[in-house]
Amino acid sequence: MEAVRTFVCLELPPFAREALAATQQKLRESGAQVGWVRPHNIHLTLKFLGSVPTERLGEVVPAVQRAALPAPPVRLELTELGCFPNSRAPKVIWAGLKQLPEGLRHLQPRVEKELVAIGFPAESRPFSPHFTLGRVRSDRNIRELLAAMRAERLEPLRFDAREIVVMGSQLHPSGAVYTPVARIPWNSPDPVSHV
Repeated sequence: MEAVRTFVCLELPPFAREALAATQQKLRESGAQVGWVRPHNIHLTLKFLGSVPTERLGEVVPAVQRAALPAPPVRLELTELGCFPNSRAPKVIWAGLKQLPEGLRHLQPRVEKELVAIGFPAESRPFSPHFTLGRVRSDRNIRELLAAMRAERLEPLRFDAREIVVMGSQLHPSGAVYTPVARIPWNSPDPVSHV
């Protein structure tokens, strides 16, 4: 039985992707050992599904479409850089939102509810929306990286997320390759075209 590593996400428009790529480049100059996410792979995860048998994707897409049906486009504003779990032991470098917008506050629980209803496990951790920029690989030059993050002024990046994407991911030695399974526009009862 073939399976696809799958997640549900919001993507960045090209201008925001380019801005975050420039930010990554500045942080890269710290010399820290970080696995930087390729700019075209940067996204906001609404729900990670794990390995999904291909025949189940036919259930996933309509579930996400139901979640998107009553939703207007979500306005996002990226304004800050941060790290998980904290700055004493950073593991993940991210770009984050000024505040959780109303649309996203309602959308993510709907996506969760629809996917749990068709048998996917509920997420145990609270939703923490962010765009992962990189994953720290060692302690080398961590202080320099944190100093670079404090010095980097992220110009506010404002945009409307106009669709939800059900994304497939294949892991390769050169990094993950993401392929959209379906793009689901807001409030569209029309059948979703699988990509």
